[in-house]
Amino acid sequence: MSGRGRRAALPPTDYRKAPVLDADGLVIRPVSGAGKPLGVWDFRASPGPVDFRRALVAALAAQGRGWGSQDTYLTNVGALKLLFKDAAAAEPPVAATGQITVEWWKQWSGDIHVRRVLAAVVRRAPGVPEATRVFMERPRRRPPARRGRPRKQAHTREELRRIRDAAAATVRAGRLRIAANTAVLERWRAGEIERGDGDWPLGEVLGVLARTGDLPRYPNSATRAVTAYAERAFGFEGNATALSRLFPTPAEIGAAAVLLIAHEAWNQSVLKKMDVPTWWPNADREDPAVHQVDTDKARRGRRRHASNTLVDVGEGSSGRALRHVLELTAQARTTLEALGRPATKLLVGHRGLGGAENLLDHEAGKALEGAIRSWQRQARAGGVDLPARVHAQALRHSAQTHHGRARNNTQDTHERDYQLKDEDVRAASRGAVELGLAQALASARQTVAMRLVEEVDAAGEVSAELVAKEAGIDVEVARRIVAGRLRTPVASCADFLNSDHSTAGMPCAVSFLLCFACRNAVATGRDLPRITYLHQALESLRSAVTPAVWAADWATHHARIGDFLTTYTPTDARPQLLAAVADSERELIHAMLERRLDP
Repeated sequence: MSGRGRRAALPPTDYRKAPVLDADGLVIRPVSGAGKPLGVWDFRASPGPVDFRRALVAALAAQGRGWGSQDTYLTNVGALKLLFKDAAAAEPPVAATGQITVEWWKQWSGDIHVRRVLAAVVRRAPGVPEATRVFMERPRRRPPARRGRPRKQAHTREELRRIRDAAAATVRAGRLRIAANTAVLERWRAGEIERGDGDWPLGEVLGVLARTGDLPRYPNSATRAVTAYAERAFGFEGNATALSRLFPTPAEIGAAAVLLIAHEAWNQSVLKKMDVPTWWPNADREDPAVHQVDTDKARRGRRRHASNTLVDVGEGSSGRALRHVLELTAQARTTLEALGRPATKLLVGHRGLGGAENLLDHEAGKALEGAIRSWQRQARAGGVDLPARVHAQALRHSAQTHHGRARNNTQDTHERDYQLKDEDVRAASRGAVELGLAQALASARQTVAMRLVEEVDAAGEVSAELVAKEAGIDVEVARRIVAGRLRTPVASCADFLNSDHSTAGMPCAVSFLLCFACRNAVATGRDLPRITYLHQALESLRSAVTPAVWAADWATHHARIGDFLTTYTPTDARPQLLAAVADSERELIHAMLERRLDP
């Protein structure tokens, strides 16, 4: 229903959703939730019995109902085709789903991640043995080399600057070359070049290239050879160089991707799907100063769609880098529109030596990865000193680490997956964190004010007198403490209206964690199990937050509680104390740490 209360139009009564599987059950034609085709995946040429292939292809189609990425299909289709090939070559051949045993699956999948991922597809197929299905559903341990928290090594600032400058130089050379040839083309189209002038053949052949996306070729040639006229017009420079007069090369597209990642830390998957900016705040100017770029990062789920504002403030800015990439790829989009194949993607170029069929974007497959590798080879061959590993993931990590803020993700992800895992950041912050923790520990040891009266077992007068004597409080208050009427989540409070941390005469309004630093707090032996569990819970919390958050929010409390336990309990007694904690007390401690009990 619309916002004004009108019902949305329903499809025609005879509407039927197009089937994902062809009639023969061996071709998948998936469509995303947004109605976008995700390719055609044909298994008719794969080896193996037809029924065997149909069962697994149908399972792949069912598993892929929620997929929205062509790359996901590409990975799974490749793995399934390899399974068919290896199943047919096995001795004896695996010719039915019932023959996919645990032993065969383990041997085939091994420690190869893309093969293991296919388990979600295979276990959907009918006839798969129950033992195999159970094995596939069981979480697999990662290989030993990959266990543990991975560490990342960012490029240094100098290395990142070198990479960015080299990529910018490649993009600059490409756009200036295309601009020069486009200027000749426009002069030729405007009639400013007379027939017989030296630039006439060049303008004429550029006109064909801009209109068709290909060089003029002999129509009856078996090899589709380029005409001699076109070769002479372009100075016999070769087909690849001739095509690049109007369209960016794969290496230049790779450089454009590297340049944008170095500036904005975009994921490679985001760049593949990125459209040209659709909103120009300064459209009344010849050169818009601000570009609004929409991004789509499927991994973020409900928050997958976002927008980035890139400001052009001159050379070296992200807005200027985007402007140069737009200029580099503009003619390719113009030609595709003339061919009836309008393209909205940012990264568009000629991906081969053939005709217009190779004038494409880089959304599907591994084309963009290959373009980045092509740029690296070209840059190194040209004498550019690049670091050993220049790929999209390392570049994104480096840019996000050095830019110092979240890029296309949350601040929590930025700190947990980038800052915390980077060796240089960890090394640089180690001194500050250690100093902060040392200061927190020293402060905690000086400010533990909670008192402990351990031998309190019953609500009797003897216990009350003992508490009053050792805690230095009125015996009537001690009776109430022994009776449990003044309990807090961590101990008991002897004077709720005169806290060390709140205004005198007013109810205490601070976290119960500060009870350990308050002279009014009195703990008895009955509180020790709960306090021990609180200390353990804080230990667990320590591994879930960044060092900075720990030092700022939790380190002082942890040190103060640890010092309290060290003073009053031996280490070997703590397992027994933990075992004595009731479930309700555990829930109480977690509620306190989540700040649900704060006043």
